[in-house]
Amino acid sequence: MPVSDVDVTPPPTAQHVFIARQPIFDARNKRVAYELLYRANQEATHAGTDVSPALMCGDTALHALLSIGLDRLTGGTTAFVNVTEEHLTGELYKIFDPKAVVLELLESIDGTPAVVDACARAVADGYVLALDDYDGRASLDALLPYVSIVKVDVLPVPDVRVMRDMVQRLRAHEITVLAERVETPEVLQAAREVGFELFQGYVFSKPETLDGRAVNVQQATVFHIMALLNEPDATDTMVEEAFRSHPSLSLSLLRIVNSASFGGRGVDSIPYAIRLVGREALSRWMLIMLVASVGSRSAVAHEAVVEALVRGRFCEVVTAHGAHGDPAARFLVGLLSRMDRLLGLPMEQVLERLPVSDDVRDALLHARGPHATVLLLADAYENADWPLVDTLSGNMELPSLYAEAVQWANTRLAAVTAR
Repeated sequence: MPVSDVDVTPPPTAQHVFIARQPIFDARNKRVAYELLYRANQEATHAGTDVSPALMCGDTALHALLSIGLDRLTGGTTAFVNVTEEHLTGELYKIFDPKAVVLELLESIDGTPAVVDACARAVADGYVLALDDYDGRASLDALLPYVSIVKVDVLPVPDVRVMRDMVQRLRAHEITVLAERVETPEVLQAAREVGFELFQGYVFSKPETLDGRAVNVQQATVFHIMALLNEPDATDTMVEEAFRSHPSLSLSLLRIVNSASFGGRGVDSIPYAIRLVGREALSRWMLIMLVASVGSRSAVAHEAVVEALVRGRFCEVVTAHGAHGDPAARFLVGLLSRMDRLLGLPMEQVLERLPVSDDVRDALLHARGPHATVLLLADAYENADWPLVDTLSGNMELPSLYAEAVQWANTRLAAVTAR
């Protein structure tokens, strides 16, 4: 019997996240970047004082990538993202493509040996560093060889001679100097005259706040691991470290490998589990973990997760029993066809976060390509459109295949949600 059609549209109280962006311009008034800024809500005009810098930076980074999308925030230009000392030394910035961001070191950071070493590692990995709210104190001198951009607050309007000396000293280090909090045309003109090269402030525009539905930390880690598993240059060590960053996922991985489907083997280490499962199978399990994490929100969402898993497996077994195509790809298409409803995001945004082929994308977005027919068959079967089912199914015994898919989905979901 088909799984019932469940409405999982997120309620109005579903969590949203907000990020402001403020443009950065060059001397010719051309926008060259956006700075991403934390906001607690749609109406907020500043970050507030009741949230720690670490939380603000972490939330902004996470949601810039996953809840809203970096491309939507920046339109393909560079993003300045704030980084605390903890994020810098812990290399948490590595979730970003170094070509897409400038790491803006907060004014609370000093040139300690640990920070200098962390800056050297970041630059060696291709990241561009900026110093925020630079005040010329001697403790920052050790960082100047590693930074490419220094931001200087020009509000209130500083002494022009002092500012010119600071700008010239920084430019002698081949550092680009950015004037921030440029509030009036007069301040903009003065900043240009003393040698600033980049400009940011209300004279151009106030920060614009964008919102997106929140993706929790476990879902973010799953997206990251899935991307690694589909990256040919990613090593097993990189995948292992991604698992280690989220203990509950590590535990889920060990439970999966020790399940009956892998012979009940006594696996007790993450590297061995990764090698035993293999990347292709592990990528599938990560998808299941992703939908299971969404299903934990409510009983209604859980039933929708079951439906998504059943649909994925049904598309796979139908392909294996006669429909032309790759069963693994059909599993992916079937499962992802419900992810927009589960995550509360348009399908276009779901696919931006997942490494899928053009054929999979075409089937999900445009109902075309080699995977479209099997997805149409799944829709017809679930909606009891028997004339269309007869037209598409040929001689396959769909009731038994669907029953097998239901049993498979229940078993796999139990494996990843066991406590």
